[in-house]
Amino acid sequence: MEKLIKNLKNTAKSGEEKFMEFELLTQREKELRKMAEELKEKYGCTALKMGTEVEDCSFEYIDFINKLVAGLLPIVVKIGGPEARNDIRELCKIGVAGLIAPMVESPYGLVKFVTALRDIVDPDRLKKMIKGINAETVTCYKRIDDILKTPEIKELNQITIGRSDLSESVGKKVDDPEVMAMTKEITRKARAVGLVVSVGGGITPINARKIAQEIKPDKINSRHVVISVKHAPDIGVAFEKGLEFESALMKYEVSELDTRSALLQRRIGTLEKRVAAPPKV
Repeated sequence: MEKLIKNLKNTAKSGEEKFMEFELLTQREKELRKMAEELKEKYGCTALKMGTEVEDCSFEYIDFINKLVAGLLPIVVKIGGPEARNDIRELCKIGVAGLIAPMVESPYGLVKFVTALRDIVDPDRLKKMIKGINAETVTCYKRIDDILKTPEIKELNQITIGRSDLSESVGKKVDDPEVMAMTKEITRKARAVGLVVSVGGGITPINARKIAQEIKPDKINSRHVVISVKHAPDIGVAFEKGLEFESALMKYEVSELDTRSALLQRRIGTLEKRVAAPPKV
C-alpha cells in the first residue's frame, strides 16, 4: 500500500502530469480507474462513498482511492459520528469532497455535526463541500420534522437514508412495506427543504428500479458507489455495473492487504530469528 500511495501523490496537477502519473499505475489500478470512468460517463455515477464507521476504511485507504479517481469522481466519507472531529480534520487533509454524519437522531446531533464542521473546516472550503447526515433509525424517522426545522439544516445539502439500519431498528426487512413507506416519507420531506436525497441499504439491480419509481430519490447508493437516478439510462443496469466495480475494488484491496501481510510475516520471521540467534562470544 505504501508503494501505491507514493505512486499516486500530487494528482491535482496539469493534464500532462496526470497522464504521466497514470502511467505509474499498475495494470489493475488502471483497470479500476477505467471502470470508474465508465461508471461516470455511461451509468450516472456521481461519487464514491467511503467510511470510517461501519465501512472501516483507514485514512490511508481513503487517501489512495481519492488519488486513484482524482479528476473523475468526488469522494464522500461517512465519519465515525456526528462529532468525530479527528475524522473531519484528517479527511480535510486528504482532500475529500464531502462528509456525512451517521446516527443523527435529533436536532442536537445535527447541531453537533455542523458545529464541528464550522470549528475545523476552512469557511471557503466548507461552502463547496458536500455535507450530509444519515437517517438510519426509527428514532430519526420520528424526529425528522424537528431535524429538518433546525436552522443548521440550511448548512447541509444532502441526506442519506440507510435502509439496512432503519429496517433493523423496526425489526423488518429492507423491502418491507413499512420500511418503504418510512423511506418515502423522509425522502419527500427532505426534498421539500431543498436537500438532495440518496437511498442505500440492501440495494440490488432489481429493487433499485422499485426504489427509483416508488421512493423517487435523487440518488441510490451501495456501500461505495453513488448513482444518479436522473442520469442513469437504466438504474438497474447502472447499479449492477456499480456493484461490479465495488467488487473489483474490494478484491484489489484484499490482494494488496495479503501482499502486505506476507511482507510483514517475513519481517516478523527475520526478527524472531535474530532474537533466537545465540549471542556472540
